[in-house]
Amino acid sequence: MSQSKIAKLKQHLVSAVYQGHKLALETQFDCWIEGGRIEPSSKTVNGNGLLAARFYYSGVISINPCAAPAALICAFASFWLQNNGGRFDSTDIEFSADVNDDNSNEVELTIDQLCEDIELVQSENGPFELNGSRYDFGEQSLWIAEAFTLHGEVSRA
Repeated sequence: MSQSKIAKLKQHLVSAVYQGHKLALETQFDCWIEGGRIEPSSKTVNGNGLLAARFYYSGVISINPCAAPAALICAFASFWLQNNGGRFDSTDIEFSADVNDDNSNEVELTIDQLCEDIELVQSENGPFELNGSRYDFGEQSLWIAEAFTLHGEVSRA
């Protein structure tokens, strides 16, 4: 299985640099899922694959302590969502910035809805069964040419 969108966004923020500085140390970031909902599906994809379900959830990222301004963090998160979000993902981000006892901030970002497709592939020994076929997590097989010959003519008109 691949990394969740909230984990990918967290990793993006961990590696973000503004004017030569990271937003915070990697150990100061945390993320989690809240309020998930599963929408079952049984749509065939790419011949041997199955869209088994869509998983909708709220995603939370916490940075504590954090010296970077909340607006900067939100800008990085907003652009990541615009570039990487799907049609079922919310682009709205709620945030809070609380002051700690040492005057550092605890910043928390919440994305109301992210959606992950749960895709499976046919497998003889897969643990999931639907309509007599067995499925497992894995890569769907696509025909990809490893070598080919291209014939053509170049015209100088």
